[in-house]
Parts: sequence; C-alpha cells; structure tokens
Amino acid sequence: MAGLAATALAAPKPAAADYHVTSPYEIDLGELEIETNGDAVFDQRQDQKAAASYTAELGTGLTPWWHSELELGFNRAPGGNQPVLLTQAVSENTFELTSPGEDFADWGFYFEYGQYTATGRHAGANEVTFGPLIAKDIGHTTETVNLYLTRQFGPDQSAQGLDFSYALQSRWNLWTPLSPAVEVYGDTGVVGNSPRVSRQQLLVGPVAMGLMRLSALGLGNAGQVKYELGWLFGATPASPRGVLRWRLELEIPF
Repeated sequence: MAGLAATALAAPKPAAADYHVTSPYEIDLGELEIETNGDAVFDQRQDQKAAASYTAELGTGLTPWWHSELELGFNRAPGGNQPVLLTQAVSENTFELTSPGEDFADWGFYFEYGQYTATGRHAGANEVTFGPLIAKDIGHTTETVNLYLTRQFGPDQSAQGLDFSYALQSRWNLWTPLSPAVEVYGDTGVVGNSPRVSRQQLLVGPVAMGLMRLSALGLGNAGQVKYELGWLFGATPASPRGVLRWRLELEIPF
C-alpha cells in the first residue's frame, strides 16, 4: 500500500506496511496472490516507539496489463500499550504501460484508494495515491523507481494538498531464491510546502528477496512463494531510527 499518514512533524511517513517497491511487471495474470506485508519500528522516542503496521492482501491479474488487489491494513500507533487496529480497506491497482524492453525503460502506473475504517480518537483520512512506476535492467541489476502523489479526503485530514513520496530499489539479480537489494523510501511532504530535509522522512537499507517454487519445497506441483526481508536505517531526525520490514506472498495458478 502506498498511502501516507501525517506525523506530528507535519512530514507524512509511510503508513500501513508501505515499505515495498512496486514493479510495473507485477501483473500475474492467471494467478491468485495471497500476501502479507509488515513493518516494525525500533526507536525509543515516544513519537516512534513500538509503532508497527501489517496488511492482508488478495490479488490477481484482471487483464494482461492490469493487476488489482484488495487489502486490509492494520496499525499500532507509537507509544506504550497501544492496540493493533484495523485502520484501512484499500483497493490497489497496477497498470503495465509498456512491454519489458520495449523502450529505454519499462513504465507502469499505480492507483490506490484507501478508506479509513478506525473511528473516534483513532480516526484518519481517506486517501488517493497515484503515480508512475519505472524499471530498467542494467547489467545484472534491476533499478526500480516509484513516484507517488497522495491526496487526503474527509473530516480527519492531517495535511492539505498533494503529498509527494518516493521509493527506489537497486536489486542485484544474483540467484532466484536469494537476491540482495538496497532500498530508499522518502517523503518530502506537501508539494509547495515541504519542510526542511531534516524534518522529512528518509530511510535507506539492505533487503534480501527471492522466489521459491512450492515443488522445490515439497509443497505441491504448482505455485511459488516470494519473500522480502530488510532493515531500514533512518537518515533524518524525523525518521524512525530503524525499521524491520518484511513481505511474504503466495502465488497459486488457476
């Protein structure tokens, strides 16, 4: 999920399990995807301590160029003794705009609508997020860039205007079951009213990722498992000092 949630510093940070770089190739026509993403903050400051988010997602390729997912997002706010709450119901859509290798880079487009479900003191804004997805193979690496704009709606908005965020990944295609990558996640705040860099969200870190077929794991003759596991370092004072992020996806052909 690529939506954003504002912080007390007025610089939005990635919300429910948003630490994931989306590829324009993620269409998966003829496959059912069952996926979970998550992240946990490691930071003793009270405005960051013990924050976490998780998702449960179900998706498939609807056409050769359109992938759609339905997601439930769960969040635990920072601080002690905070509950884990169902906070969003989300529709995610990825569109492949060019065939791989057709142009200088491969292009896609992402669109998401998030309906906030928590109420009372936990209430938040509904959100629309959209933007281009760009990927290019260079030697043994794949470089991927996500550029997003997010607009909040409803009575519980924490920011006015369009918020700009970005995600970058450089993956070394070493071995299908295990490939190392470096990822960058940032949020500059509302376009035209961005805070200084020290008050923006910026995280950088290594990620391990891979794909394993279920047959190789002795779990059947069809389908595969994808995983990602990484550690992100906060690069600005406004960012969490450390974030553990993970993703697990089961793909079943039909």
